Amino acid sequence: MTMGAATVRPDASLTEAARLLIDHRISGLPVVSKEGELVGIITEHDFLRRDDGARPRWLDVLLSDASGQITARELQSRKVEDVMSRNPITVEVETPVETVLELMERRKVKRLPVVGNGKVVGIVSRADLLQAIMWEAGRARRPRA
Repeated sequence: MTMGAATVRPDASLTEAARLLIDHRISGLPVVSKEGELVGIITEHDFLRRDDGARPRWLDVLLSDASGQITARELQSRKVEDVMSRNPITVEVETPVETVLELMERRKVKRLPVVGNGKVVGIVSRADLLQAIMWEAGRARRPRA
């Protein structure tokens, strides 16, 4: 688990959320209220999917020169709450790794916010699980004293 995960507020602009994803080299952000309570999650996928069926994918718009300026304004004016996924699946700090893995596989998600006392305390991603597996594998191979 990554403790103290980067978060974003629902009223933040899409530009701000994208900047956090890029700056932190992550693919998803928990969306929290001003009280720190989880209200959603925004991921790279939210930026790349079709918005309403009539609008091109964000990526298509960003790559086109004619509408790129309009989209830059839209990214600044639209809010995280407009595109975030609401009611994300969460886990507690004490949730066993097996349960985390099963949830990720069953729900087809790549990361899960970790909550404690109703607040986001971290996030667990597939990369975190891979690190844990490698750490355990390394421990298992060390000779015991």
